[in-house]
Order: sequence, then structure tokens, then C-alpha cells
Amino acid sequence: MLKATNLKKEVFYILVLLIICFAYAYQKPILTTGKATDYAALCLQSPPKRLGIKTVDINWNDITPEKFSIDKKSGFFNQITNQRELSVTLKTNNGEELTVRIDAYNGRCLEVTGPLN
Repeated sequence: MLKATNLKKEVFYILVLLIICFAYAYQKPILTTGKATDYAALCLQSPPKRLGIKTVDINWNDITPEKFSIDKKSGFFNQITNQRELSVTLKTNNGEELTVRIDAYNGRCLEVTGPLN
């Protein structure tokens, strides 16, 4: 009888721990506007090779953040865990608008659209 009671307690503790972990994964904090702008500009200065774009020499004073949007990621697991991505549109002084899609939690560069592609 004592072993069954201890087993129930252990299962209860594990279940509570899993619920807390899932709740944190579902409600992770998203990057602030300033950090998202920094990550987007960094993505343009040193883009990942998988994107296939050239490095852009950016003067930080010439860029103004134009628009931000938070979108849901596609896929079954991403929808269950409420995963998001940020789209940051940066406008340069010469009128170009570059849109950079980044991961909303760690700033990883996903895609760049605009005059560069």
C-alpha cells in the first residue's frame, strides 16, 4: 500500500512538471522591438549562406523600422506549442523596403525579401 501511494505522488509530480514545461513553451517571451530591429539588421549584414543573398553594407543611421508583425509558424508542432515569427520591414533613405523574417524567440534569420532578392 505504501509503494502505491509513493508511485501516485511521483506520477503527480511528473505530471505537474510536464504541465509547467508545456505552459512555459506555449508562452515564451517574444523579442522586444529594439532587439528585433537589431537582429534584422544583423541578418542583412551577415546573412546565412542558405538564403543565397549578398552581404549588405548598412549604415545604422540610414535605416528606420517601418513595420512589425507577429505571425504564427506553420506546422502541427508549431501550432500546438504556439510558435511565432516576426516580420520586420526596414526602410532605407533611398526608399528601399526590406522585409526580414526572424524567429520571434531567438532572432534566427529565416528569410529576406525586398530589392535584394
